[in-house]
Amino acid sequence: MATEQVISIVVDSIVEAFGGDPALFAAYLTRARLETELAELVSAQRKARAEQAAGNAEKEAAWAVLEAQRVAKLAEIDAL
Repeated sequence: MATEQVISIVVDSIVEAFGGDPALFAAYLTRARLETELAELVSAQRKARAEQAAGNAEKEAAWAVLEAQRVAKLAEIDAL
């Protein structure tokens, strides 16, 4: 756990970094939170896109099997 001295040093550093402007610090925190939420949304989109692609690949494979069966059936009919 941080001591009061360490906490004081950290707070002083933050105050100095933002020129003592609490509104600027609040804006920084808000932006950081929003950027984190944005990153989470982008990650969820990428995951959904990957799952969609995997689902499409499975559907395409199933379609290819059916297409091969259809072609085989046509060949069987043509052989009569």
